[in-house]
Amino acid sequence: MLYERLKPAIDKVLGFHIKNAPGVIMGVYMVDYAYELLDSIYPDRDSYTLNAISETRVCLIDSIQVMTGCTVGNKYMRLDALDIGRYALVLYNRDSSVGFRVYMDLAKIDAEKYPQLFAFFNKSRDYKSASRSKLSEETINEFYRAERSVLSFQKVKVDLPAKDDIVPAAVCGVCGESFLVSSETDVNTPICNYCRRAANKEFVPYRATE
Repeated sequence: MLYERLKPAIDKVLGFHIKNAPGVIMGVYMVDYAYELLDSIYPDRDSYTLNAISETRVCLIDSIQVMTGCTVGNKYMRLDALDIGRYALVLYNRDSSVGFRVYMDLAKIDAEKYPQLFAFFNKSRDYKSASRSKLSEETINEFYRAERSVLSFQKVKVDLPAKDDIVPAAVCGVCGESFLVSSETDVNTPICNYCRRAANKEFVPYRATE
């Protein structure tokens, strides 16, 4: 079993993620698998710059960030490339753009052998039959039995710029704060998107209160 070797990484990522989420544990296995595949063509991990793509914005992100050092903040991990919610990741050499995509392969999940794991990815968990924590525990146990048998991979060539362009900044004429200019910004009378949307009575995620 891979569990013994991966347990330190699992504990580290779960500590970062705070809660005992099945998707985090699956993510650890997925990152480890992608690393192993990369090692087959790039044996020296220090010889290249690692970049990552996450195809989902949930638990998998934390597994990638903790295990690889590719984060949203340092821009070595991309979330905007494929924002489609598939439980998949890509690790690749930024210089050659070649790497591997590892994904959860539903065709390999036997619904009778791994009912909770199957339900987890089909969003069909029965919360009336047991608590969320109990179902998560059963899902984790089933995944530990399945391990890599439910994962698949593809060798890929990534068609993304090596680095994002440096975005210019401006000072908002309403709130007076510095913000990054977007395609919607009028550079002659710069207003940040928050203030522009609030002025147009569009949705904003929060409003100041007294």
